[in-house]
Amino acid sequence: MHSTGNLPTGLKIGLFLIVAGIASLFFFLDPEEQRLFPKCVFHSVTGYYCPGCGSQRAIYSLLHLNIPGVVSNNFLFLPGMIVVIYGVVLPAVNRKFGVNYPNFLYYKWTPLWILIIVILFAVLRNLPWYPFSLLAPGS
Repeated sequence: MHSTGNLPTGLKIGLFLIVAGIASLFFFLDPEEQRLFPKCVFHSVTGYYCPGCGSQRAIYSLLHLNIPGVVSNNFLFLPGMIVVIYGVVLPAVNRKFGVNYPNFLYYKWTPLWILIIVILFAVLRNLPWYPFSLLAPGS
């Protein structure tokens, strides 16, 4: 598995500029008010919320340090970000300090557990009853 430590400098700079550009868009443009941002196809077709529904508004809220807004738009967004950051930082720490901390993301059952959590979240956020209704975007 390649890490960003093995990427050429030009590619790292390019990736950084792309991420910074997208973050700038989300910082200055509210996805709820702009037509630039795509709507969820699954929700548009079915009327149900997918696990990612509300993520664009969650990014906007996060960039404005509005943590309650992040959680209300997509409850799984912050835990998902923590997992992604963990997956990027741990190999860098192992490489930098010459240690070999185990990465739970590579355990045999981790992908299955993540899939179960995501599917369960998708089902529960579409239930109309309290407290599950709190999982719907913008609740």
